[in-house]
Amino acid sequence: MRTIVALSTPPMNGAIHIIRLSGDEAFQIINRVTTSKIVRKGYLIQKANLLENAAIIDHVLINTFVKPMSFTGEDVIEINCHGGIFLAKKIIQLLISKGCVLAQPGEFLQRAYMNRKINIHEAEAINNLINSTNDNAIQLANNGLSMKTTHQLNEMREKLFKLIGQIEVNIDYPEFDDVPQITIKKFNELNNSLINTCSKIINDSIRIIPLREGINVAIVGKPNVGKSSLLNAFVNDNRAIVSNIPGTTRDVISEKINIDGVTINLLDTAGYRETKQMIEQLGVSRTIKAIDDVDLVLLVIDGSKTLTREDKDIMTLVKNKPHIVVINKSDLINKVTISGVKVCAKMSKIENLTRQIIKFVSKITFNVNQSTILQSSRSIGLMQNVLEELKKVKFLIHNKQPIDLAIEYLHTAMANILNITGDYKDYNFIDELFRKFCIGK
Repeated sequence: MRTIVALSTPPMNGAIHIIRLSGDEAFQIINRVTTSKIVRKGYLIQKANLLENAAIIDHVLINTFVKPMSFTGEDVIEINCHGGIFLAKKIIQLLISKGCVLAQPGEFLQRAYMNRKINIHEAEAINNLINSTNDNAIQLANNGLSMKTTHQLNEMREKLFKLIGQIEVNIDYPEFDDVPQITIKKFNELNNSLINTCSKIINDSIRIIPLREGINVAIVGKPNVGKSSLLNAFVNDNRAIVSNIPGTTRDVISEKINIDGVTINLLDTAGYRETKQMIEQLGVSRTIKAIDDVDLVLLVIDGSKTLTREDKDIMTLVKNKPHIVVINKSDLINKVTISGVKVCAKMSKIENLTRQIIKFVSKITFNVNQSTILQSSRSIGLMQNVLEELKKVKFLIHNKQPIDLAIEYLHTAMANILNITGDYKDYNFIDELFRKFCIGK
């Protein structure tokens, strides 16, 4: 496999750049461009000059990692050079001319997976860590790197293997008296244990999605109640146009903010009212869709005016959604009798509302360090497939069908478990079967 090279730091001028090589010829290639020999020894920092046509182009520090004790499982070299982007590109071109090939996106991570340094679940966790936008996202990603979930998946695999193995051995090798027979009761207990584990993993993993990607919060209300002013108060900027003309906002405006370590995806929607203008009607329809899609609705009411039919219509729309009633314009005489959080968006007095949002977020948080968390929608979908197959087995047992019929469902469940970690392509059930049960010894 060719030795790859790529810039590991952002492509911009800075203090330093890190250029990474990985492959069997990493040390040979680096020694073609240095004034002093780089020793093939792991976890060593060596100082060197880089040469191009006998001319020094940079003074660098070179970190060395010897396979298999590296991130990719191959020989890895990291060049710490000065931080000019032109210089970094020049060094990369020099290394390519000496035998490297430019790495494809994600290729270092792919080689780590191919060399069994990480599995797919851990690769997804690394990607989530890189793309973290809040403290919770960092914690969730590190949960995936802690091996807790990998250990849980391996335990599930072992239980599935035991179910499959007991059935297949008893079917295919009935002459072996030393192979224990599995009872329907024991089989059912093991299958139910797997169902419970699956259900908890799925529920916990779905529950944390808003914590990783952010809580989606829609600001809704009739026109001219201060929705855009509220958005601007949250972001401390004139992001949304504010005017006394009803219907100014005709599309959904989005902003990301961070409250108490949680990313909040704020959506400022068009004012809800009956209108004959086609463009404004489109905005209103998008408002209704936003209410259905978000995690939390901030229903803004103009506290200086009595409730109107439109206010009541919107209250009906959001009554079955998690929502907070926001009484805006608290600096004016209050004419609203309903309860809600009082704010003055125009003067950025929204502390009471911020506390209520934090309270809402606290209800959906939990100790992720004590939970098994899947790192992607792909993995959650695969685990849902596992659960469906196990439920089929449960139904089969409940209806007193022959236990042999469970084999197909269990193999499908096993394939989905292995696909979560990326091990399916290397899975050989027969080899494991003989090794576990020692058939024919």
